[in-house]
Amino acid sequence: MHLLDEVRRFLKERNLSGCRITAAVSGGADSICLLHALFSLKDELSLDLQAIHIQHNLRGAESKRDEQFCRDFCEMHGIPLKVVSCNVSEYAETKHISIETAARECRYAAFAEHCEGIVATAHTASDNLETILFRMARGTGLKGLCGIPPVRGQFIRPLLHAPRTQVEEYLQSHGLTYVTDCTNAQDCYRRNFLRHHVVPKLKECNPSLEETCAEMAETLRIEEDFLTAQAQAAFTACRQPDGSLKHLETLHPALQRRCIGMLLKEYGLFNRQNTVAVQSLLQNGGSLELVRGGLRAHAGRGLLWLESPASEILEKPLKIGKNCIFDGISVEASVIARTDSEKFATVHAKFTNFVLDYDIIKKCAVLHGRRPGLRLKTKGRAHSISIKKWLNAEVPPTERAKVHFLSDENGLLWVQGLGAAEHAAVTERTQNLLYLRIITE
Repeated sequence: MHLLDEVRRFLKERNLSGCRITAAVSGGADSICLLHALFSLKDELSLDLQAIHIQHNLRGAESKRDEQFCRDFCEMHGIPLKVVSCNVSEYAETKHISIETAARECRYAAFAEHCEGIVATAHTASDNLETILFRMARGTGLKGLCGIPPVRGQFIRPLLHAPRTQVEEYLQSHGLTYVTDCTNAQDCYRRNFLRHHVVPKLKECNPSLEETCAEMAETLRIEEDFLTAQAQAAFTACRQPDGSLKHLETLHPALQRRCIGMLLKEYGLFNRQNTVAVQSLLQNGGSLELVRGGLRAHAGRGLLWLESPASEILEKPLKIGKNCIFDGISVEASVIARTDSEKFATVHAKFTNFVLDYDIIKKCAVLHGRRPGLRLKTKGRAHSISIKKWLNAEVPPTERAKVHFLSDENGLLWVQGLGAAEHAAVTERTQNLLYLRIITE
């Protein structure tokens, strides 16, 4: 298919007739080809065509030459042109990023600020091939192999199926000139190295490399869309109210990994190393510290969840009133006279699970989180129980880190969910009761 026919088909398939389209123009071969093709279809498709040129200020007089070329081309064809100047070098230094990355970020920031409606960029099948090869060399998954999307938000790439040779033929057949960026010949830029050395060798195996790669990318995009939808549905089904994921181990490994990735992204911790490690953890159980996150992943009893590791045991002296040692939850302590306790118990459900003998507390009682080696013998039990075993058997994994404990100099007095220790339980001799109420904020 001729290049102009390809651009026409691209626009019609996406119902872009009658739209405002701003073409990004650098003055190079690809962008001049795109702008001229859109100009040729302007009346036929009722396009409101404009152009934008981003002045990167990187190549001195050559950059000024490119800007003037774009001004002259647009003036000759009656195309409104917006020129936006960026200090890419300063931006790269401030952000501590490469010039290539800084230039891209500056361009897209300028598009967002100055362009209304659709923005057309001149990415070709050759650019797409180079992008896929670069991602393969660096390491990527299915999404990376999909290459450059033909449409992303307000951005369209009408030349994405056209190889660079087709662009050159179009320019020659219409007698169009263009400018050449001197850095295109420098192999110090990674894309240029691929373009000059890797792609020619691959074309010896397949002269139609760009076209077949474009077809592959289109197929993979369809499959990526399907897997993304399946993973989102699985993630929603597995998600628990406390943020954990349940029964991930029943899913296909591909969906497992995607769901794990979605969970990690919520915490800004998505990378291949973390994803692979957490998937292995899911199979084997246990916990591990995530890379660059300050969080630990835990798996067990069919659940997967993330939490902050306790760098120190949280504790505070108990005071009458509100006590808080964990974010989002507090313990309200109050003292109730025995004469009022029966009336109070009829109002508050499970009252006995949250009271103990206030009279026996020695000196200062401390409210704290879980500690290693804790055991508790409650009233009516023949033996003490291991708090660790009790937590593992009775408390959901995501809630264990925020179970409250109360101790004094004689040891453990009370455990949230278990009640008072035998020696701290209310008896006939108790005159004052300590009532502890859990408040979730």
